[in-house]
Amino acid sequence: MFKSINNFLLLILIIIFSIGYIIFFLDSDTIKSEIEEYVSSKINYTFVYDGDLNISYAPDARLSITDIKISDESYEPVKKIANIGSLELVIDKEKIIDKIIDVQKIEALDAIYFGVNLDEILLKTYSLIKFKKFQNISVDNNTVLNQLFANAVIDDGIMKIKNIYFETSLLKASGKGVIDLNQRTIKIDMFGKVRDIKSISEDVKNIYTNHYPDDLVNKELPIIIRGSLDNPDITIDIEYIIKKEIINPLKDKLLEKITDDLKEQIKLPF
Repeated sequence: MFKSINNFLLLILIIIFSIGYIIFFLDSDTIKSEIEEYVSSKINYTFVYDGDLNISYAPDARLSITDIKISDESYEPVKKIANIGSLELVIDKEKIIDKIIDVQKIEALDAIYFGVNLDEILLKTYSLIKFKKFQNISVDNNTVLNQLFANAVIDDGIMKIKNIYFETSLLKASGKGVIDLNQRTIKIDMFGKVRDIKSISEDVKNIYTNHYPDDLVNKELPIIIRGSLDNPDITIDIEYIIKKEIINPLKDKLLEKITDDLKEQIKLPF
């Protein structure tokens, strides 16, 4: 369920590494086409930005880019991969001298991942667990990321993610881990949670109100990401969810029923 969204998160993190390398280690006057070409070569997709790229060094080393578009030009017509409205980085400038990128803040806003609607997949998975039928509600096969925040340190090609957090219309997730950009491997552990219906927009609420997984709200869904950057294995502990949300409640009800029957038969004085 989370494979596509985490591929998108990987794209953002690799973009950050690539742009940071160009701007802080090569030439701060690198022209737009060179930046786009270099980042494209690193992520194996076409990367362009139609907005602004701003760099400041005081009081913080800060980088902001707007209107980013990522696509796959090997398709005809060109396949859209993702759009990012704005991407901002704040970097510890004291460590740049030692060729260490300590990203104290990563913020991506108004992002769209094309080709999969993760919120609907979440609801389909939930329906399967609850033995309910579910039909597609939204016509858009895209995932809207309202926001993404992260902290990471990149040293000698090793990205240590101290914290990463994202929100879609229905889901929020956070975690930490390590990406080895040299070996192109990843190890991230996250916990996802369904957002409280009170915290979502009216438009989204109107779409999903009759299908909302209320009994999963704010309950942890373990997510494990392992393997290569190109094709990571992403696992959700479905057994954990089934046990916690179905088996345990049924077991508790069964024990309660047995206790009540015993009370009736033995006439216990309580």
